[in-house]
Amino acid sequence: MGSGEAVNEELQKADEYLKKHRILELFNDLCGSVCFHKPQDVRAFLVQELQLREREGAEAGNFEDKEIRAVFNLADLMQMGVISEEQARAALLSMANSQKQKENVQALELPPEVDETTFFQKAKDALQFR
Repeated sequence: MGSGEAVNEELQKADEYLKKHRILELFNDLCGSVCFHKPQDVRAFLVQELQLREREGAEAGNFEDKEIRAVFNLADLMQMGVISEEQARAALLSMANSQKQKENVQALELPPEVDETTFFQKAKDALQFR
């Protein structure tokens, strides 16, 4: 095996490791959390976020209740109090910050019309918000 093949094999192993442990997803999520919360002490915040993920699981979301409701209201442009299943799924997908969360949203059973309370609960369930 030449040195070029050995390098390619090592790169492939590294890529498989990153995918298996979802490292890039974790870093993207942590970067999103930093941008969202804008902490004064970024390092302490990152340590706290990692500890939270260890306690609550890797999929804890970043949105507060009022922000989930705001996403619903953005989808409910006509202010009818309900949105279609398609609108609800698109809105939920816009809040997903990991592949696992996207898969959870895709797997959701939604009624043809979704009200704010249902949307809120589905967001909490599928996206595992804190």
